[in-house]
Amino acid sequence: MEKVKSNYIKWLTIVLMLFILVGCTNIEDSISEEEAKQLVLNQHIGTPSIVSIEIKDNAYYVQWVNTENKESGTDKVTKDGKVKIMFEARAH
Repeated sequence: MEKVKSNYIKWLTIVLMLFILVGCTNIEDSISEEEAKQLVLNQHIGTPSIVSIEIKDNAYYVQWVNTENKESGTDKVTKDGKVKIMFEARAH
């Protein structure tokens, strides 16, 4: 019984370590800055321009502006390639 318990603890430790290692990968290991920019550009109508890009909380934050339709904003790109609009404004 003691041996079973010891093996259980060993395997549990290994599984937890794998979860920690997999969850701690940097965004640069999953998606490049250029790919993040392209995902944001594809998300918006017209021809937006990238103003800046920074990594924060293991995600790309891409600031953009579109002079054609007077929109601007910031989008978050996660390491699985999902784009979320964090802020969007339209000038009147």
